[in-house]
Amino acid sequence: MEDKEIVLFSRARLAKSFFKRLRGLMGIRGLSEGECLVITPCSSIHTFFMKFDIDVAFVDKDLRVLKIVEDLRPGKLVMPVKGAYSVIEADSRFSSMKDLEVGSKLAIINK
Repeated sequence: MEDKEIVLFSRARLAKSFFKRLRGLMGIRGLSEGECLVITPCSSIHTFFMKFDIDVAFVDKDLRVLKIVEDLRPGKLVMPVKGAYSVIEADSRFSSMKDLEVGSKLAIINK
C-alpha cells in the first residue's frame, strides 16, 4: 500500500459519552461536506432512526482501518468488528472514505 496524504474531513464531531454514542446521527438530516462523527469507544453500529446513508470506517486504537462500509442505509446493523476501537461516520453524499483502504493508517491533526 502506497503512502499518501489526503484530507478526509475538515471537521469532526466527537461522541464519547454514553448518551452521545447512543444517539450518534439519529434525528439529524445529514452532515455537512467535510464533516464526520467519531464514536469512541465503539465496535458496532446501527442506523435505526437515521435519515440518510452513511459511509463508515472502523479503526483500531492506532487509527488503522479495519473495515469500511459504504452507503449504509437507514435501518441497518453492522455487527462488532474484531479489534475496532472507534468508528468514523460520514454522510455518503460527501464522504471522502472512498479513498480509504483496509489497512490505511489515519492521523488526526488539530488546527
